[in-house]
Amino acid sequence: MQKYDVIIIGGGINGGSIAYQLSKRNYRVAVLEKERIASEASSAAAGMLGAQVEPRIDGAFFDFARKSRDYFDQLVPEIEQVSDQPVEFLKNGMLRIAFSEEEANMLKERIAWQQEQGEPAEWLSADQVYQMEPELKAEIVGAASFPKDGQVMPAQLTKAFFKGASNLGADIYEFTWVKGLLGKNGVITGVETTSGRFYAEHIVVAAGAFTPHLSLPDGASLPTLTPVKGEILAVRPEKPIITSTIYSPTVYIVPKANGEIFIGATEREGIYDKIVSFESIRRLSAEACRIVPALRSAEWSRAWAGVRPQTIDGLPYLGPHPDFKGLWLAAGHFRNGILLSALTGVWMADQIEGKADHLEWKDAFDPGRHSQKGVIP
Repeated sequence: MQKYDVIIIGGGINGGSIAYQLSKRNYRVAVLEKERIASEASSAAAGMLGAQVEPRIDGAFFDFARKSRDYFDQLVPEIEQVSDQPVEFLKNGMLRIAFSEEEANMLKERIAWQQEQGEPAEWLSADQVYQMEPELKAEIVGAASFPKDGQVMPAQLTKAFFKGASNLGADIYEFTWVKGLLGKNGVITGVETTSGRFYAEHIVVAAGAFTPHLSLPDGASLPTLTPVKGEILAVRPEKPIITSTIYSPTVYIVPKANGEIFIGATEREGIYDKIVSFESIRRLSAEACRIVPALRSAEWSRAWAGVRPQTIDGLPYLGPHPDFKGLWLAAGHFRNGILLSALTGVWMADQIEGKADHLEWKDAFDPGRHSQKGVIP
């Protein structure tokens, strides 16, 4: 029998962030991963830290997203030192381009709202955008500039979280399949796995799109999460052709520190496979080359796919299960898993310790917000 303070189910970026933060606080932590660390959505993402470029105008979510992004400034040097693992953190800013006056007006409203929240954001004319990014040749109206948004290499950050947690005493169990959760009388006490039973006072489910597959006692359920498959590709230009991440309604183009450019991403609901279709690559490539024609001469690098977990309302589940003591959920981050990962670890650790004081976050991300007793839709 293996006994811990906290067991984390899931070897993705948010499970890693939680493991790292709890290990820093001297909890005895075990992580159970069915394959290898960073083998699912965390390694398939583009790694954008787009707190301003993407999220909708929503008080609690926007507040959490921007604070998570800002925390990377402190977290990255810390985790790189503890783990001895580079994460390729870049604060290169993002440009959200507009092809029509309607899109421009929407972005200008977002800029005004974000400026009221104290965030730097600016509308740039088409000429200003072309001057900033000369290889951007598409006919645009202008762009919203978000200089604080940045990026990381997500697989490297995920591995850094787990290496850091391991160096602080956490045990990482790869190729350990969770069969179900153990408990009775409304209390979860452990986990049944292919490697035996593990017990802990706190069980955190951070299994991404696979969270609903875990079984609970007494016929209760974990949240239904819609799998949303995303396909992405990478090319390597002979020399750098853009400096900012370029985000449009149809494609994003992300210049990485290693010289590659990531281009993504599709959204296909209800699909768990990671097959990359030729049509998806054709469409993404065509859109990217329409915006930055110089990409046509870039060397092909690779293509891949991942499965994102989406909740009913698009907000993650971060907190205690409504019906089972000792059971915690950290899932449903959808397109923002990398961005939210920095603060997810802190927030979950704070809640487990009983120190969480952001009531608006508790309400917004409450795993029981859509539930009836014993059934979470």
